[in-house]
Amino acid sequence: MTNCTTAATQIPRAGHPRFPPHNLESRLSFLHLVTNQEMSTLREALARGHVPADFEAKLNHLAQGDLLHRTVARHCRSFIELLQAAHNGSYGQATPEVCERLLRVLAYVRKDDDSIPDYQPGGFVDDQQELRKADTEYRSLLEQFKAWRLRNQVPALWWS
Repeated sequence: MTNCTTAATQIPRAGHPRFPPHNLESRLSFLHLVTNQEMSTLREALARGHVPADFEAKLNHLAQGDLLHRTVARHCRSFIELLQAAHNGSYGQATPEVCERLLRVLAYVRKDDDSIPDYQPGGFVDDQQELRKADTEYRSLLEQFKAWRLRNQVPALWWS
């Protein structure tokens, strides 16, 4: 039988091969796998006010999945809403550089055959990692956008 002292010494710590240091994860990025054509296609679709059919189907499928999948879908929807509001000029707080980064993250999530192919077990871990990094980096902007959206867009939906 193990007691608390013995059990605590058996728990792997950060830096242990099973638990790499957190800063290693934050340095890894897979966004370089997104091509200019993938960026352009997604940019054009979002600028027209819609999500490409394949990406829409993927997000709908993810929204029905486990917590990781639902989180990926929810973050993507938030990024899409922000990009569309920035593009149509209704929300002016996002810089072109921020919009480009969020678009690249979305294009990465849209790819099925990325660093960890989405059809493999754990295939959305890399997608979640990229979303989380962008969410952390732009947290203030994303929260400001959500507050702006609640004040400016949601009431209009109730009255239509």
